[in-house]
Amino acid sequence: MSIETDQAPLPRAVSVGGGHGQARTLRALTQVARHVTAIATAADDGGSSGRLRAELGVLPPGDLRMAFSALATDPAVAELLEHRFTAGSMSGHAVGNLVMVALAELEGGFVQGLDRLREMLRIDHRVLPSTSADVHLAANSPVGELVGQAAIAGTAGVTDLRLVGAAPVATPEAVSAIRDADLIVLGPGSVCTSILPNLLVPGIGDALATARAPRVFVANLDEQRGEGEGRSIADHVRMLTAAVPDLLIDHVIVNDGPAPSTGRPELRADADLATLVGRVHAADLLASEGGHDPALLARALLDLVA
Repeated sequence: MSIETDQAPLPRAVSVGGGHGQARTLRALTQVARHVTAIATAADDGGSSGRLRAELGVLPPGDLRMAFSALATDPAVAELLEHRFTAGSMSGHAVGNLVMVALAELEGGFVQGLDRLREMLRIDHRVLPSTSADVHLAANSPVGELVGQAAIAGTAGVTDLRLVGAAPVATPEAVSAIRDADLIVLGPGSVCTSILPNLLVPGIGDALATARAPRVFVANLDEQRGEGEGRSIADHVRMLTAAVPDLLIDHVIVNDGPAPSTGRPELRADADLATLVGRVHAADLLASEGGHDPALLARALLDLVA
């Protein structure tokens, strides 16, 4: 579903995050801006991405693949990219992951391969990793130090998130996209394992802190198991600004419509949140099948920038 509006689209928008939350945001932003850049985490180490990292020494392609699927104009293309093999040594691998790894080899680099895939799919938008370095996410927790996105995602009470491994250098094209953007959207999604790994890359956080565009945080609808347990929207904002001390979140979009039927505690705005950000915007965001509705989110973003 798309929205109808007389408002002129913004020239450029940027989404920072990863996973299914970023995919919903990208579908919304294509209704808001003429050109969208997805900046996705390079710290994933679970599932197919983790296996490809370990075996081939490549960037984790999973979050980048989901971004391409969200931006694809042909549903059949998205279905192909998301198709997973179910037998043999290929079991669990998504077609899109393998395509991106192959194109990185053919084009002489991962960013070059992503741009080639964009051309092949005739996508007007761009997908970029926050860094091309071989980085992993680490954190402290009640059970000790954890290393790896998969372990951190499933653990409550994680703190002091950081990147370990190769010294991360921000993807130059990602920094340029942030500086040139007319709107920057963080989230929704896993704050610790999808959003923060991007902000922890030197250069990405600095670009966000000094960006001229409004920075919008789209809050999750409900409490996430593991890393999100017991954390409010205000807690999420504090984690983002602690990672980048000069970062100001100009706007937060929160759900004030029906609560999701996940059985987990829903997340709503509170008085504490209003003291941390420029403005809080409440809107009905829930899709009929669960998660953020891209059309409703697009409407909320348009109302915000208007």
